[in-house]
Amino acid sequence: MKSNQFTPLLLTILLVIQNTVSNAQDKKDFSQGHKVVKQEINHLFKAWNTNNTPGAAVAVILEDTIVFEGAYGSASLEFGIKNSSSTLFNIASNSKQFTAYALLHLVEEGKVDLDDDIRKYIPELPDFGEMIKVKTLAQHTHGIRGITYLLGMAGWNIEDVISRKDVLKLLRQQKELNFSPETDFSYNNSGYMLLAELIERVSGKPFHQYLDEIIFIPLEMKNTVLFEDNQKIIPNLASPYFFDGTGYKKGIRNSKDIVGNTGIRTSIDDLCKWVINFEKPKIGSKELLDKLAHTAVLKNGDTLNYAFGQKVSQYNGRKVISHGGADAGYRSQVLRFPDQKLAIIVLTNDGSLNADEEAYAIADIYLDNKKMLDANSSIDVVQKPLRAIAKETLKKYEGKFELQPGFILEFNEKEEQLYITATGQGTFPLEMLNEEQFQIRRISATITFVKNENGDVDTLTFNRNGQDSTGKRIRFHMDNSKLQEYIGIYYSPELRTSYELKIENGVLTAIHQRQEITQLSPLTNQKFSGNTWFFGSLEFDIEEGSVVGFKVSSDRVHNLRFNKVDKPFPFW
Repeated sequence: MKSNQFTPLLLTILLVIQNTVSNAQDKKDFSQGHKVVKQEINHLFKAWNTNNTPGAAVAVILEDTIVFEGAYGSASLEFGIKNSSSTLFNIASNSKQFTAYALLHLVEEGKVDLDDDIRKYIPELPDFGEMIKVKTLAQHTHGIRGITYLLGMAGWNIEDVISRKDVLKLLRQQKELNFSPETDFSYNNSGYMLLAELIERVSGKPFHQYLDEIIFIPLEMKNTVLFEDNQKIIPNLASPYFFDGTGYKKGIRNSKDIVGNTGIRTSIDDLCKWVINFEKPKIGSKELLDKLAHTAVLKNGDTLNYAFGQKVSQYNGRKVISHGGADAGYRSQVLRFPDQKLAIIVLTNDGSLNADEEAYAIADIYLDNKKMLDANSSIDVVQKPLRAIAKETLKKYEGKFELQPGFILEFNEKEEQLYITATGQGTFPLEMLNEEQFQIRRISATITFVKNENGDVDTLTFNRNGQDSTGKRIRFHMDNSKLQEYIGIYYSPELRTSYELKIENGVLTAIHQRQEITQLSPLTNQKFSGNTWFFGSLEFDIEEGSVVGFKVSSDRVHNLRFNKVDKPFPFW
């Protein structure tokens, strides 16, 4: 583990960042400040710094020097192995910036043009009638439907072994785009999976070998590997876990050779070498490294905050280049403040740990002069929940609230405890802060119920990371006799799969032979919301008074068509 003591050089760097003025007092202040930094960062991960929880690895970099490194909790709850600075984590979508680098490396070599049609390199993809440029795959402006949600709708489960061949086959079957290329933005994994395929075909080398040659070996990232084989043995790899409301369970992901969008396993030590390369380059020209932060521009002239595998935004008035990652029970966040020459990395094998929030909390510690130098500052800021609220009050909050189209929050009271169930998520107890406000500690979110002038609760405010969303209570009701009109079997030519809609216990449900049952809640006479992650909302098509099909939409799939069929297929 690196030393946590500041060198004179680092003292100078911190003086510049913090704009401190008293030279005579600086040494004493930074000695106190460094102690507070360590205390505050360690406090952020206090709940995970045990042998009974998964944990995290954390690093802070100033210029090209690691000034803080810490490891918390267990890499393996089964075998009692602790996380360390050399423990490997799946960095999930933070793999995208490595894929983007590889793409731009090919561009520099003159082997790829960012404005080329992707079908020049992957000709078997459908012709949607519009050109999809290579650069749009890296910037999420391509309009191609999100493969993760397509797989879910098609009946694939997270435990299934999914290969790149399966992905390409499903994408080849698509008939429509979510939107016209370069007219909108939709973050999804399809583009980066296709980029990995493109890079392999153009370079003539397996994707993992190409990354080794141009990134990992030159940077001496000796312990970094690409998980291109689900049977591959990776020494020192942390196991993924998630908290289900009562205890920890093992995260499962069996992707065979899904890379480009995810797949890299690396340690905090190795990842620091990649981050330091932006400040003190060993690989990549200045033009290439700068290009990674060039944000996308839509056809209407709007500039997005997404670049090439990185997001460029502002945080408290400072430019920040960042990306997060989430896969099974792994989470990651990499922040870089280029003007302050500050970088923060958080890797975790606990899917319940909010790596984004913790990384920004560390940024606050380093960028806030008061916190940095006040050795007596308080670090215990967790709100204490109330002990109890009357059952009658909790009953008023029961019901369903639509937070966004197709995303429903359902609340139920049980034994004087309020529980929340979100679309496609589990059921979790809420901690009470006061009679109207509750918190979900594990994701650092609060829910505030809002009463109208009659004292009824019609809306709520959902706050996470300082951003508010409004949810409205769903009061629409549909009789059983009306629900009968929607029952039947529906087939999707694009997914080559079917769902049977039937009524169970007064609820319209969508049943697939390999997927969990989706309960459908009516929002209008034609629109329903689903309670599984892949079925966000359904809108039925009605012709001459009869239901002929529906279109399903979710976060990353828009208007995927299912046609009603007269009778079951033979295999039913």
